[in-house]
Amino acid sequence: MKKLAVLLISGWAHGVEAMYPLADVMRDSHPVSSFSLAELLMQGKREDSQNGAISAYAKAISRHLDESGEPACIVGWSTGGLVAIEAAANNPEKVAALVLLSTTARFCSAKEYTSGADPAALRAMIRKLKRNPEELLADFFSQAVLPMTIPENELACRTQNALKQGTDSLIHGLEYLVQVDLRGALPAISVPCLIIHGRQDKIVPWQAARFLASNLPLSNAEFSPSAGHLLIEQCPKDLIQRIAQFVGTLR
Repeated sequence: MKKLAVLLISGWAHGVEAMYPLADVMRDSHPVSSFSLAELLMQGKREDSQNGAISAYAKAISRHLDESGEPACIVGWSTGGLVAIEAAANNPEKVAALVLLSTTARFCSAKEYTSGADPAALRAMIRKLKRNPEELLADFFSQAVLPMTIPENELACRTQNALKQGTDSLIHGLEYLVQVDLRGALPAISVPCLIIHGRQDKIVPWQAARFLASNLPLSNAEFSPSAGHLLIEQCPKDLIQRIAQFVGTLR
């Protein structure tokens, strides 16, 4: 029997290497493809789709699903999880399951939705990214690693790696977070969904995962009490084992 393909999508300001610990384990039993947001943006902008309601990120994933010809399980972390949800909503026959790590259906708070960030704060990030990208990225990574701390040399390395994606690509990612709202798409996504979130997440509130679980029909939310936003780094063994177990039950 052909094994289910697995697509891994990393988060904002991260490359595909952020998903390598999971990819290294999963590829022993499944065909695995890994994507960064920067790569998806570049690929998606080349698509000729006339549907302007679909992001470039989701267009690129849709193209990959079309080319593979087989349903896949999409594992999305942070902003990558938003892209995974969008791809599932637009490709119901091609997505077999979702694993959503530290993610949300809407990044910004809105009327009757308090499980998000202040939209004004996100717009301030965009302005600061244009003026002083190094400082903005250092601030972001310092928040993302909480409740851990990060050595200065590692912080500088992560910042420089993120800058290699290009400021325009990083700004596009933040603008996507300002605009995208997938809350209304959730009830129609009728595939198994595993949701995992850290209770100490300072980037995406853990309540966002609870909202996802309440609105995705076939979902289960699990919470790590001591982990923050960087789940793959902070609890790699348990996380990878749980994801592999979930994917292994899919047909």
